[in-house]
Amino acid sequence: MERAAILGAGFISHSHAEALGFCGIELYAVVDRSEAAAESFASKWGIDNYGTSEAILFDETITTVHICTPPNTHYEIIKRLLDAGKNIICEKPLCFSDEEADELKQLAYEKGLKCAINLNVRYHNMSSKMKELIGQREAFGKVNLIHGKYLQQFHMLPTPYNWRYIPEVSGKMRAVTEIGTHWFDIVQYVTDLKITAVSALFGNFDPKRQVKEGLMYPIDEAKKEAEIVEVTSEDVALIQFKFDNGAIGSVTLSEVSQGYSNYLEYEVTGVNQTAGWNSQSNNELYYNTTNSESNVLRDGFGNGFNDSFQQLIHSFYFANESEISYPTFDEGAEIVHICNAVYESAVNDSKWVQLK
Repeated sequence: MERAAILGAGFISHSHAEALGFCGIELYAVVDRSEAAAESFASKWGIDNYGTSEAILFDETITTVHICTPPNTHYEIIKRLLDAGKNIICEKPLCFSDEEADELKQLAYEKGLKCAINLNVRYHNMSSKMKELIGQREAFGKVNLIHGKYLQQFHMLPTPYNWRYIPEVSGKMRAVTEIGTHWFDIVQYVTDLKITAVSALFGNFDPKRQVKEGLMYPIDEAKKEAEIVEVTSEDVALIQFKFDNGAIGSVTLSEVSQGYSNYLEYEVTGVNQTAGWNSQSNNELYYNTTNSESNVLRDGFGNGFNDSFQQLIHSFYFANESEISYPTFDEGAEIVHICNAVYESAVNDSKWVQLK
């Protein structure tokens, strides 16, 4: 019998709890560094076992642990849980370094455990249809161009100051690891192509900011007595790609674009067709042909974030091992490699960096 526990009682943890309920999986325990947060979460979701001690996660009856904590905590606790024989579902990124990512991937393989990364975009209904359309190579033709964007407004100033701006906790990047990870995964998933090289340019438009009563402001708009902080991670990333079949591509990642709560878009051009999808019209995809014919496929029963996330969790718990579609630690490690290559390029004047 499957029995789950959650590490971390923040915002995304509630989506995990809801998805577990949708799948009929028992949520047995929650652990958070804050006793109050753990108790509040447990009360909301009817959990009897909660606290601040990670020892709770190692209860022999728990089969799977959902990791919903900041990235700096992932490597050590995942390694311990894998050694203890626990299956893992982890929020992205998997960890910071390429070496740690490869180690966790190898350990998961050696232990024969199920391990997934929350890259839920591939579970939008239209993602499988895009994959099928592009996979019809004779009709679609060789893929030559992949481009798109992922835009959000959540980091526009003023905004709450939290762990996402502290590199020791969140890592050296922000837009790349928070939203770029989803874009990297979905374009590789629907095309069956791999990113082999990157060139990146970062924009950080207010490196020095002021924090007053938990909110972060530009220097010239906040009160003078506010705390001064320095933010080193990127607000925007412009990235170019090379793919393993010779295709090229690009993406714009922005966390400071007004009016966009969550807008992911990608377009794939083959020799014979061009196809595209975006999250704000998530129940549609379009494809155009060489004779200027435009087509739109619609799904009257499409899905949003919660639906796609629930489908990922359902796939993790119930898919046959021969039919795995959820993103595993293989993809998780691959995404870590891509992110680190992007960073290396950005801090070296956008030089092209080959994926290892």
